[in-house]
Amino acid sequence: MSDILFCDKKYITMKTNVNKHNVDYVKRLAKNVKREQNLSHNEALNITVKKLGFNNWKHFLNEAEKQIKESVGNNQTNPNNLSVTDLNKLIGLSLNGFSNGNEKFDYSTFTEIKKIEKIRTEIRKYFTKTKSFNLKRSSYGLKHELERHIGVYVANGELIYAMYLEGFDIKRNDINCYFNISSVGLGNLSISNKVLESFKTSWEYELEDHLKVRKKFKKYKYHFNLIIRLLLENYVTKKSVYGVIGAEIGETSETIKQWFAIENDELIPEEKLIALSNIFKFKPEKLKNF
Repeated sequence: MSDILFCDKKYITMKTNVNKHNVDYVKRLAKNVKREQNLSHNEALNITVKKLGFNNWKHFLNEAEKQIKESVGNNQTNPNNLSVTDLNKLIGLSLNGFSNGNEKFDYSTFTEIKKIEKIRTEIRKYFTKTKSFNLKRSSYGLKHELERHIGVYVANGELIYAMYLEGFDIKRNDINCYFNISSVGLGNLSISNKVLESFKTSWEYELEDHLKVRKKFKKYKYHFNLIIRLLLENYVTKKSVYGVIGAEIGETSETIKQWFAIENDELIPEEKLIALSNIFKFKPEKLKNF
């Protein structure tokens, strides 16, 4: 069996200098280390890859990325050499969308690798795959949503390429296309800026005054629902807010809802509380009554 790196749901043949280990396999090892040694996710990843001969997790990913680029570059003229990779889906793709007719896909067109990786990060946060195509937003409409969310220009083709790399299906519509994404994720992305910008308001003293005057709010184990009520003034549903927050920290909206409940018996894990404090712009200790 050839040595492979599992990346983006596609297997790409690679050299043995990534020590015959793939990303998914290393993550599974790290998950065990995290559980056994009660470590953070990043600590467990670093310890795991050091045992495999790498300096740290970033070093491992950098080496893996080099092999992916080399493999893709070597096989670009012969897509059949890329196992489980149907590049025919990208025929005619340019930065503007599917505007190059029947020309073969040229990955070197997409030179802003860091931007595409950023787009992919947000795709993973907000979108899950569905069985059917979502016709509410074409790729052109979706690229505008992502532009607003990340604050930089996103080309139609960059969005399509990123969605393809994340394993989403493509239904062409002239130069644009549709994807098999959930409407819930689309809705959360659409309001994400409004929600996240609201939380940037600096009002630590206002919260303290409110808690003193309205002592009933002391029953909140955590103050998240109070902050949401005061900042967003009910013009965004809590369900949508929970969805955005969950996407940003890698949790489901139901988990966020449970954590934010008034009579919540469960403690929020410290690393997640820190992530939430970054979103709400409060120190973690300001967000709880204990």
